[in-house]
Amino acid sequence: MIKAVFFDLGHTLTKEVNVQEKVEALLKPYNLSWKRFYPFWKNFYYLRSIGKILNDKEMFSLLERVLERKNIPFQKIRDIIIFESHIILDENIKIIKEIKKEYKVGLITNFVYEWIKKVFKVEGIDDLFDIVIVSSKVGARKPTAEIFYTALKSFLIKPSEAVFVSDNLCGDLIYAKGCGIKTIWLDKGIKNKWKKKEREIAKLFQPDATIKNLTEITSIIKKM
Repeated sequence: MIKAVFFDLGHTLTKEVNVQEKVEALLKPYNLSWKRFYPFWKNFYYLRSIGKILNDKEMFSLLERVLERKNIPFQKIRDIIIFESHIILDENIKIIKEIKKEYKVGLITNFVYEWIKKVFKVEGIDDLFDIVIVSSKVGARKPTAEIFYTALKSFLIKPSEAVFVSDNLCGDLIYAKGCGIKTIWLDKGIKNKWKKKEREIAKLFQPDATIKNLTEITSIIKKM
């Protein structure tokens, strides 16, 4: 019997918004482009999201060194990236609230704990999830087993009593299932090379269920 439902955050519960132009406008006075800036941001964000960089001040200082620029408005850039690049959809918030009436609900995300607290506060959803498992707190990112077992321990449940919902088959669900957790793949029908590859892999891997829309979740879980 399923006792808890865990969700991925990015793309599963959110829609992606391109913020490149907004960030480039802030970088332009420093003679920097998105193309030069973003690879460094991505690398240091990765380290921040596993707790290797402990705070934003340290991250911004490292960025200044590698970019060889001073006084870049990193806080504004951070806020654009974390608040505007992925928007949590209202309809998904409603779905989660309905699921909470019957199951414990958790979030498992590769993110920075302090950042996600800001996002939830701004969105007014501090109490949406019963538990939020963030990679920067665990010290490990998906798809490592540690983050999934941390989630299970938080609810004191067995792997077979949990289901994980994600749009990322290769980076999330294969590993969650390897931990004994049931899996639901959200296949939004996006057509690109990566998703085409995922659909081919799905024929071999076979998640426990595949859905096109989160509204299908409740009926699927009841059958598990």
